[in-house]
Amino acid sequence: MRAALTTLALLICATASAQGFKPDTDTVKYILALQDPATGGFKVTPAGKPSLRACNGGVKALKAMGQPVPELDKVKAFVAGCYDAKSGTFAEPGGKTDVAINAVGLMIAIDLGLPREKFAGAMTYLKDNAKTFEEVRIAAAAVEAWGVADCPFSLDGWVKTAGDTAATDARTAGSVLAMHLRLGKPSPNGVAQIAAITGGQNADGGWGVQGAAGSDLETCYRVVRALKLARADGRKATAELARVRTFLAKCENPDNGYGVKPGEPSSMSGVYYAVVIDKFLGDLAK
Repeated sequence: MRAALTTLALLICATASAQGFKPDTDTVKYILALQDPATGGFKVTPAGKPSLRACNGGVKALKAMGQPVPELDKVKAFVAGCYDAKSGTFAEPGGKTDVAINAVGLMIAIDLGLPREKFAGAMTYLKDNAKTFEEVRIAAAAVEAWGVADCPFSLDGWVKTAGDTAATDARTAGSVLAMHLRLGKPSPNGVAQIAAITGGQNADGGWGVQGAAGSDLETCYRVVRALKLARADGRKATAELARVRTFLAKCENPDNGYGVKPGEPSSMSGVYYAVVIDKFLGDLAK
């Protein structure tokens, strides 16, 4: 399969790094404006409350831009406070636990350097509860952060779930391919998945949910991550990456934030996707 994948060329426009979008100091200011001064936690929107998901997005976006995380001790305390040692699970403040929030909690806790033994129960929760593809996909991201070699349980069931998932559209194909590569497992349908990505790029330069009008940043994030992981693994795929930057620019708003779709209100989610996609594109251009 590797030989077949490497026959596909990665098309990177020479002007990709200069096309239409680049996170700047105004982007940083937008992110910092979403940090709650009392708790140190980040919010999804200015009117929202601090959350694990927003902390994960804010910290990762700042790091992707080479920026320090203000009030770091407060951020760590906020994240640690979202973990219940008795149940061994993460939850948003006042919320209930589930697979996705445990995966997010694990990722941000590891990113912040919190002691792993303090929240290892969340790994057990993922092992016992991640069943659907969307669940194992996000759980796999947490295992990647934890360290695949150090994962205390077998990943065979998750890999089978991914392999059994039909991936005829770009979003699903990118998600399945990325999951396999994150776990260091060859995708049995890699050629078809890359073909779905290549053929699924929309006229606006991005990728979107199958059947939806236009592209969205979450789908672009999944697809471009898959391309980056494939490149790092020695597998190459075709995509017009300069056009992706053009789409990113369409998602920018006058408040210097980014909506997940053009015309949507700014949010931490939109900014996180835009910043990290930009970083992935830069990595691919190298």
